[in-house]
Amino acid sequence: MESVNNVDQIKSLKNNKIIGNPILNKSKINFHGKGNVFYCENKVNIDDTSINFKGNNSLVYLSSSNSKYSLNVQINHDSILYFGKDNNLIPKISINVQEHQNIIIGDDCSISSNVRMRTTDAHSIFSTESKKRINYSGSIYIGDHVFLGHNAYLEKGVTIGSGVIVENNAHVGSNVNLESNCFYGGNPIRLLERDVFFIKDFPANNDYESTKNSQDYKSNVFIYENVPGETLNPLKLDAMMKNFSVNEKLDFIQKLFIQNKKQNRFSF
Repeated sequence: MESVNNVDQIKSLKNNKIIGNPILNKSKINFHGKGNVFYCENKVNIDDTSINFKGNNSLVYLSSSNSKYSLNVQINHDSILYFGKDNNLIPKISINVQEHQNIIIGDDCSISSNVRMRTTDAHSIFSTESKKRINYSGSIYIGDHVFLGHNAYLEKGVTIGSGVIVENNAHVGSNVNLESNCFYGGNPIRLLERDVFFIKDFPANNDYESTKNSQDYKSNVFIYENVPGETLNPLKLDAMMKNFSVNEKLDFIQKLFIQNKKQNRFSF
């Protein structure tokens, strides 16, 4: 096993690679396999975090953010965990990326404390009649400007469109698709309101005058729609990435998610 808990150890890795200069505080990156890449852009501050590469040829990509990354991550073989830019992250967030699946998180999201997401169940479940497995694993896609409330739980195969709001304590079950600019809550998850959006201002500290003047929002910047040729298809993306080497995954991420800033790319 190779481990890193300070920047001086990054260059000593032999079978895996860390690219970038993250700030590490009370954090540890463990590599139990080989051929893995941990990529950090500028302004990546990692605090009270454990990232465990449990297999081979996987990629964790952390984009620049004003928030500290405080994560508990388990990632196994041939998988991707990608965080886009400028997300607000409230400690701690738990993520399991397993069974060759991916978790893709867009830009400008608000992810609250104790949010959990995983791409597979803890055990395989089979039909008594056919003896075939019935609980297949699945990648998770989270669009741009998504708000995940405290204690939200995301199961395998979930797709969340840009502009979605998920209420505190919500349970998003397997293979559920949450449409852009909708408000969801409950266990199991259900639609609460269509055609809504949120802004990341924190109104609790506003004085009376500020509250009075903040009841209207003029811009359409957080309204998303499905646009042919612009909106990405998660199933097609997943099929492509499963055949890539870890370096090809990195190149694909940079071209499709870093350089592609189209408004409706994740308007599922």
